[in-house]
Amino acid sequence: MDPEPGRTGAAVAAGSLAPPPGSPEAGGGGPGVSIILRTCLIGAVGGGLAHWAGFPSDWLLGAMLLVALAAMAGVEMRMPKSLLPVIQATLGVAVGLRLDLNIPGPAALLFSVAGLLLCLGTQIPLTQWLLQRLGWSRQESMLAASPGALSVMAALATDLDNPLRVILSQTVRVIMLVSLVGLAMALEWVPVAAMPDSTGLSVPATGLLILAAWCLGRLGARLPASYILSGVLSAGGYAAWQGEPLVPAAGVIPVGMVLLGALVGSRLRPLPAREMGYLLLVGVLITLSSSLMALVWAAAVAWWLEVPLFQVWLAYAPGAVEAMIYLALVTGLEPSWVIFHHVLRILLLSASAAWLIRRAEAGRD
Repeated sequence: MDPEPGRTGAAVAAGSLAPPPGSPEAGGGGPGVSIILRTCLIGAVGGGLAHWAGFPSDWLLGAMLLVALAAMAGVEMRMPKSLLPVIQATLGVAVGLRLDLNIPGPAALLFSVAGLLLCLGTQIPLTQWLLQRLGWSRQESMLAASPGALSVMAALATDLDNPLRVILSQTVRVIMLVSLVGLAMALEWVPVAAMPDSTGLSVPATGLLILAAWCLGRLGARLPASYILSGVLSAGGYAAWQGEPLVPAAGVIPVGMVLLGALVGSRLRPLPAREMGYLLLVGVLITLSSSLMALVWAAAVAWWLEVPLFQVWLAYAPGAVEAMIYLALVTGLEPSWVIFHHVLRILLLSASAAWLIRRAEAGRD
């Protein structure tokens, strides 16, 4: 990609990534099997350590960070981008299985969805404008401004020269929101209810859903985020047929997240310490502005519907979907209602981000 107007030469040099010799981007053969296996192994170790330490989005972030550190240390790290459609289909299936259509109060839900759309319609343009004023490219600002769906944005960011800006700013957002959830529970700001059991699919059933999502995604390959959308639709339809929200077979999501983290981490390149600190501050700014905007719209909707403010804020919160859904479950604040909003938000964000990136790239050709 060509440098965006307004970026300095140092920033472009720090954020650019020349295709390694032998990579598909460089016109040679794909990465060797031994390199791929080494990258996957390092990613699995990083994800496992992050999971053991209780990191948010543990398997994804741990794999990405350790693979990136190994690459920066001079170890050759490479993953084939052909894995991305399978990973996206797996993400879509995981999201779609959570969908529960047995939601109380359809009229109130419709009003709340309108509030969510207004919230997104103010969060995203404002953040994009701020980031572009700071010299970020259009593609970077589109993905970094997304108030949620870290794994989806990481998958889409693999098309950038260096996805570090997007990943780091989004990671800060997730860590801050998960910390807020932990603080709310530790200080007993909300009552805690019993955690309901989840029904897990078998490995063959999960594999068949992912395969169906991949096939549907190939049929609609021209659509934005086609593999993610096909996964949500196929898994959501299956969950509706079963009559209850489900979860994929144990181990499927960690494996998918490790592969995605390894894929992203193998494309990252180091930045100067000053720019790393700058990206951390940008992540904090994005999180605070998006959370505040969500609180404003949640307050208006909660007042009109006469429901708890915290319940609506959980539904509008800018990401950390696992943490928000978990908090809704343990507090008993209409978890199906909260889950529906987050699934809808992920669908809208993934589809709009992919479409906007394609449009921006087409405009530069």
